Amino acid sequence: MRHFTTGLRTRLMLLVLLAVIPAFGLMGYTAISQRQQAAVNAERDAMNLARLAAQEQNQLIAATHQLLFMLSQLPAVKQPTTATACSRILAELRNPYPYYTNFGVATPDGRVFCSALPMARPVNINDRSYFRRAVRSRGFGIGDYQVGRITGISAINFGYPVFDAGGNIKAVVFAALNLSWLNKLITGIELPTDSTLTVVDSRGTILARLPEPDKWVGKSMRASPLVSVILANQREGTAEEPGLDGVTRLYAFAPLHNSPAGNVYVSIGIPKAVAFAAANRDFARNLALLLLVATLALVAAWVGSNIFVLRRLQALAGAARRLGQGDMGARTGLPHGAEELGQLARIFDDMAAAMQRINRSLKTMSAGNRAVVRANNEQMLLAEMCRIIVEIGGYRLAWVGYAEQNQNKTVRPMAQAGYEEGYLAILNITWADTERGRGPIGTAIRTGKPCVTRNILSDPAFAPWREEARKRGYGSVMALPLRVSAKVVGALCIYAEEPDAFDQEEVVLLSEMANDLAYGIATLSTRTEREQAHETIRRMAYHDSLTDLPNHVYFEEHVQQALSEASTRSQSLAVLLLGLDRFQEINDALGFHQGDLLLKDVGMRIRGVLKEDELVACMRGNEFGILLAVSDTDHAAEAARRILDALGAPFTMSGLMLNVSAAVGISLFPQHGSETIRLIQHADVAMRQAKKSGKGYTFYTAEQDEGSLRRLTLAGELRRAIEEDELVLHYQPKIDMRTGQVCGAEALVRWIHPQQGMIPPDEFIPLAEHSGLIEPLTDWVVGAALRQSSTWRHAGVALPVAVNLSTRNLRDAELLGKMEQLLMAWGAEAGWLELEITESAVMDDPEGALEILKRLSNLGFTLFIDDFGTGYSSLGYLQKLPVDSLKIDKSFVIDMQANKDSATIVRSTITLAHDLGLKVVAEGVENQAVWDRLAALGCDVAQGYHISKPLPAKQFKEWMDQYIRNSKAGRRAGHARLKRAVE
Repeated sequence: MRHFTTGLRTRLMLLVLLAVIPAFGLMGYTAISQRQQAAVNAERDAMNLARLAAQEQNQLIAATHQLLFMLSQLPAVKQPTTATACSRILAELRNPYPYYTNFGVATPDGRVFCSALPMARPVNINDRSYFRRAVRSRGFGIGDYQVGRITGISAINFGYPVFDAGGNIKAVVFAALNLSWLNKLITGIELPTDSTLTVVDSRGTILARLPEPDKWVGKSMRASPLVSVILANQREGTAEEPGLDGVTRLYAFAPLHNSPAGNVYVSIGIPKAVAFAAANRDFARNLALLLLVATLALVAAWVGSNIFVLRRLQALAGAARRLGQGDMGARTGLPHGAEELGQLARIFDDMAAAMQRINRSLKTMSAGNRAVVRANNEQMLLAEMCRIIVEIGGYRLAWVGYAEQNQNKTVRPMAQAGYEEGYLAILNITWADTERGRGPIGTAIRTGKPCVTRNILSDPAFAPWREEARKRGYGSVMALPLRVSAKVVGALCIYAEEPDAFDQEEVVLLSEMANDLAYGIATLSTRTEREQAHETIRRMAYHDSLTDLPNHVYFEEHVQQALSEASTRSQSLAVLLLGLDRFQEINDALGFHQGDLLLKDVGMRIRGVLKEDELVACMRGNEFGILLAVSDTDHAAEAARRILDALGAPFTMSGLMLNVSAAVGISLFPQHGSETIRLIQHADVAMRQAKKSGKGYTFYTAEQDEGSLRRLTLAGELRRAIEEDELVLHYQPKIDMRTGQVCGAEALVRWIHPQQGMIPPDEFIPLAEHSGLIEPLTDWVVGAALRQSSTWRHAGVALPVAVNLSTRNLRDAELLGKMEQLLMAWGAEAGWLELEITESAVMDDPEGALEILKRLSNLGFTLFIDDFGTGYSSLGYLQKLPVDSLKIDKSFVIDMQANKDSATIVRSTITLAHDLGLKVVAEGVENQAVWDRLAALGCDVAQGYHISKPLPAKQFKEWMDQYIRNSKAGRRAGHARLKRAVE
C-alpha cells in the first residue's frame, strides 16, 4: 500500500507536472505573443497617428485648394473696389478657418494688395515659390514651410490665380497654413508617457516638436540617427532608434506632403519600456499565478490519493490545452470547491474568462477604430459603435447619451443597440448632482471619469433604475465620458448580463474605445463645420444675397456649360438680358430699401413665368440674365413678351402703385456667337438698343455693336489719356459788355487722339459720365486750369478760369477735399476759379446740390448756373442757390434773332437774374447783331465765336495781348474824335 501510495503520488506529481508544463508553455507563448503584439500595437498606433497627421495635412491641402478657388470667385477679390473692403472680407474668413494664419491677394508682380492681417509695410511675394508656381502653372501652387513676411510664423503657403474675363491673371489669392492643427490632433489623442511627435523637412530641420518645442524647433538634426533613417527612407515606415533626446523608442514616420522643394515628415515615437510595460506586467502576473497553481497542484497530488484527483487534473490540463489553442471559451468544468483543485479550477476559469473578456474588448476596440475611420456622419458613427459593442463585444446593451446644456441638465439618448425594450425612454437621467444624476452616466459626464456599477442589484446609487434593469437582465454597467475639445459632451454606457463584468483591463480598453469615439465625433464635427464654411463661400460666390437668385458668376458658368452641351446636341440657346428703366429715379424718390424690394419682386415675377429648366440670374445693378433653350427666334421673342407682360402689372412700393418698364436684349446661339462673354455682350448691346428705340425687346444685330465697340475702346483709351496727361485745355474768353474788357475765360477740355485725331467733346464727355471717368477727368481739368492760371499770373495776367462740374461731381463726397488739395498744391486761391454747374445737374438732386454749392461758396468759389433755361428749375429754388451768375444756354442766344420765343426767354432770363441780384453770361454770341441785341437788353458778359473761338493757352495769351492793344488804340481814336468834335 505504501509502495502503491508512493507510486500514486509519484504518478500524480508527474501528471501534475505534465499538466503544468503546458501551462508554462502557454504562458511563455502568451508572453512572447503579447510582447510581439505590444510592439505591433505600438508601431500600429504610432503609424496610424502619423498617417492620420499626413491624411489631415493632405485634406487641409485639398481643402485649401478648394477654398482658394472659391475665394478667387468672390467679387471683392475678382473685382476689388478698395484694399480695405478686400482685407475686411478676408479677415472675416479666418474665424471659420483657424488653422490659417493669413489670407491675402497679390497683384501679378507679387505686390500684396490686401491681407486678412494688417501689414506694417508693403510686402512683395514675387520670390516665393508658391506664388511663382501659381502664376507659372495658372493653377494651384504649393510652397514650402517658411516664415511668413506678414505673420512672422512658420507656415506652408499656397497660391491660386484670379483670372479676368479675358483669361488673364489679374491677381493671386494666397493662404498660409501653420502647424497648429497638429496640436489639436495630439491633444485629442492620449499618447503614452514620454512619447514624442517630430516634424522635420528634407534638410533635417526641425519644424515642430512635442514636447519641448522651444528646445528643438529650428535646429538642424540631419546627423541624428532617427532623422537619418527618415531622410534615407523618404516614405512611411517604422524604426527602433535613439531619438533626439537619446531615448530609444519605437518610431513611425510618414511624409506630410510632397512639394518640388522636398518632403516634410512627421514621426511618432513611443518608448520601448512603455510599449512592453503591459506585456511584462502580464507575464510576471501570469508567472506568479502559474507558480501558485503548480504549487497547489503538487500539494494536491501529494495528499490526493484517489482517482478523482487524477481526473480533475486531466480536466484542468485539457482546458489549458484548449485555451492555448485559442479557444477562449475553454473552461475546466470542475466544481469550484474549497479544496485545492477546486480553487485551481476556479482560478483557471477566472483567468480564461478574463482573457476572453480582454480578447473580446480588443476585437471590439479594433472594430470601433474601423468605424471611426469609415464614418461619414456623427449619427452613423454613434449607431455603428453601439452595434459593435453589442454584436462583437457581446454586451447586453450599449447606448450614447449627450449632455444637454439646459436648466435640468438632462441627458439625451443619441443612439443605442442591444436588448432595450423601452428602457431608455423611462430613464429620466440628468448629469446634475441629484439622485437621478448619481448613476453611472450622470457621474461620468459630471466628473469626466469612467464610472462602473459592478452589481446593479446591490449598488445604492443605481436604486432609481434597479427594478427596470433587473427585468431586462442587466447585471452590471459602465459609463465612459466622451471628451471633445477638452469638454465632456456626453457618455458611452455599456450594460452586461453578469455582475462584476468589467475588470480593470477591460475598463482601460473600453476607455480607449470611448476616446476613439470622442475623437471621431470631434473629427466629424470639424469636417461638418468646414463643409458648412465651404457651402457659405460657395453661396456667396454664386448667389445674389438680395434677390436669392444666382449671380452673374453662376450665370456665366451655367451658360458656358449649356453651350458645351448644346454644341454636342446641335441645339439652340437664347441669352436674354433685361434692364429696368428709371431705376435710379426710384431709388432717389423712394430710397434704396424700396429699390432693393423692387429688385426682389422683379426677380420673383421673372422666375414665376419661366419653366423649371430655364435659368434667371441677378446680374450687375438692375439687370437680370435669362438662359433659354429655344427652337427659333419666335420662341425667344415669345419668352421676352411673357416676361415683359409679367412686369407690366403695377408694383406696390411704400403704399404707391408703381409702373415699371423694362427692355430686353436677345442674343442667340450659334447665330450671334459661340462664347459666353460674347453672347452676354451682344445681349447687352441689344438691350440698350431696345431702350433707345422704345421697343420692349430687340434681337442683336452686328450694326448695333459698332457704336458700342467704339465706346468701349474709347473708354479704355480715355482712361489712359487722363492718366498719362494726354489731354489739353482750350480757353474761350469772356468779355464784359459794359467795359469791353476781358473778364475771364472758360476752360474747355480737348482730346486729340493719336490715331483718330480730334475727338468731339460731345462724344467723350458723355462717355466719361457713363463709364465712371468723369471724376478723374474733372480732377485733371481743375489741376490743369490752376497750373495755367498760375503761369498766366506770373506773366501778369490775372483772369478767373471757369471749369465745369457734372452731376457725378456734385455727388462726390470727396469733392471739397480734392478742391482744397488742388488749391494748396498750386498755391492758388478760390477766386482763381469759376465753377459752372448745369441747371439739369442742380435739379437732378436739388437738396444735395444746394448743400454742396453752399459749401463751395463758403470756400470762396464763384458759382455759375450753366445752360440756364433747359433744366426746368423753379424760381423759388433758384433764389435759394448761393450762385453769382446765370449762363443762358447758347441754343436760345443763337436763335434769338430768328425766333421770338428764344428772344423772349433771353430777355426774361436777364430781367429775372438782375431782379435776383445775379449777373448774366450769354454764350453762343456768333455775330455783331446778337451782341448789340444783348447789350440793349442789359446782358453783363458775352462769350462766343464773334469774340473768339476756344484757343490753346499760348494762342489765348497772344489773342488777349492783341485784343488789349486794339482796345487801347480804339480808345485813343475815340478820344481824338471826341476832341475834334468839341473843338
